[in-house]
This record gives sequence, structure tokens and C-alpha cells, in this order.
Amino acid sequence: MSKQNFIKYFCIAFVSLVFCYALLNDKYKTYNGYHYSNRVAVLEYHHIDPTESEFTITPDTFKKHLEALKANHYHVISMKEFVNFLNGKGSVPPDAVVITFDDGYESFYKYAYPALKEQNMTATNFIIVNYLGTNPGTPFLNWDEIQTMKSDGFDFYSHTFNSHDFAADQNGNPISPLTNPIYLKDQNRMETEEEYKQRVKIDLKKADEIIQMKLGNPDKLFCFPHGRYNNTLLDIGDQLGIKYYFTGLDGLNTPGTKLIKRVNVGSAHVTAKSLLRILNGETSVTGNLRIFLKNIIVKQRMSE
Repeated sequence: MSKQNFIKYFCIAFVSLVFCYALLNDKYKTYNGYHYSNRVAVLEYHHIDPTESEFTITPDTFKKHLEALKANHYHVISMKEFVNFLNGKGSVPPDAVVITFDDGYESFYKYAYPALKEQNMTATNFIIVNYLGTNPGTPFLNWDEIQTMKSDGFDFYSHTFNSHDFAADQNGNPISPLTNPIYLKDQNRMETEEEYKQRVKIDLKKADEIIQMKLGNPDKLFCFPHGRYNNTLLDIGDQLGIKYYFTGLDGLNTPGTKLIKRVNVGSAHVTAKSLLRILNGETSVTGNLRIFLKNIIVKQRMSE
């Protein structure tokens, strides 16, 4: 056998052994309840409704999610505890979980709030401020409902004032208004770079000012619509004092993390059993390979 072929077969055998070890190791940890410590999983949900979809789970499924978390020794912590942990000013229990919802649908008050209270858990909702109190087909929360939940330890932060939905460029293609200049139809032209920056800054500032006035939040947190962001958006957010950004990237979070990773489990196919499997995968060798590949795809989509 030539030296070149020997090296090739040796590499193949080595990679195969590593892969087999990873599979066996992951299986061992799965059956022995291995999870994580000094890290936090942030769960991402959107809508709860009896009719499920890609971004909607049923009330019964959500309730079973919470029961599965408690039965398997996951500890749901508040956003304040999470922020203190990120700041390096506090510790978290093992298997710590933060529950978040996006958009501010009224279903959060109708279904999630009572289910979470029943389990002595809390959650955070990232609200589209200008949509509150409206009903464009799916009703959104109103400030009275938010105030009621806030008094029970639930938190609410910005998901923009009015820049969540896609806009259009000069060719009519959908684009994120937070990461791109948009087409000004009345002027028959695209925004300049400075106009784009000023528009985004006004939107983020207005959302935070209203939330601060209504709720008195001590921290400024922001969730990217559709997970999309760029350096310009981060610079604007930093100028406004936003401390942590919640993304569409997958993974666990450690102290000092600024771009918060989340685990999207608010889909119809995520049962209580698969929720536990997904969380276990956050610490497994094969799971981390999946996360690595997934985040490459997500980053590519966000840059489009």
C-alpha cells in the first residue's frame, strides 16, 4: 500500500471512529439525563391557538411542554435572572431555561399566561408596539393585559415600534426595513443610507420610550424581526443603549454573550418529547454539529 493511500484510509478510519464515539457518547448522555450547567437555553415561541401551524402550537401542546420541563428538572428563570447572569452578576441553576414569545399576540394572555402561572413559571414577550390593541385577523395584546401580566412577574421588551413586516425595494422584492433602505413610493426613489439609518433609529427609540413610560423596564433588550440584523442595525441599537439582542441563531448562552441564541420550539411538530430531545441536542456532539450547520444557513439568510 502506498503512503498516500495509507494516509487516506487512516483519515477515513479516524473520522469514522470519532463519529461512532460521538453517537455512543450522545446516546449515553441521553439515557442518563445529562444536560448542562452555567449556560442558559432561551426558548422561542410565537402564537398559541387550537389550530396549529409552522409558528403556532396548541394550548395543550404548550401545557405539555411546561410539564415536560418541570418533570425533567429544567429550571425556568426570569429575564432579570438571565440578564444578571449575562452581566456576570449572578448564577443560574443547572438546566436553566428562559421562555420567550415574539410579536405580542393576545394568545399569550389567553393561553400562555395561565399555563405558566399554574406551573409557577414566567416568560417574556417581545412586542410590536404599534400593533398593540389591534386585530388584523389575529388579535394583539393591549396595555391593560400587559400591565396585569407585568404585575405577576412577566416581562415585555421591544420587537420594534412599526418595522416588523417586510417592505419592498425598487424592484418590489421583499426586504427587512431594519437592515435595508426601502423604496419611497411617493418620491419614486430608494432611501439614502442616512435616511435609512434615521428611520430605524426613530423606530427603535420610539418603541423603547413607550415601553419605558408604560412599564419602567430597567434594561433595554431587543428582538430582531425574523432574526435579521446587520452591523448598521447593531450600531444604531448600541447608540440607543440596547444591551442584548435576541436572534434567530441556535445554541446555549454564556455570560458576556450579546447576541442571544434561541431554540425555536414553537412549531406544530415540536411535541413535549421532541422538545426534550432538542434541548438534549444542545449539548451533544451530533447536536452541536447540527446547530453549527443550521447557523451557517441562518446567517446566510439574514444577510440577504
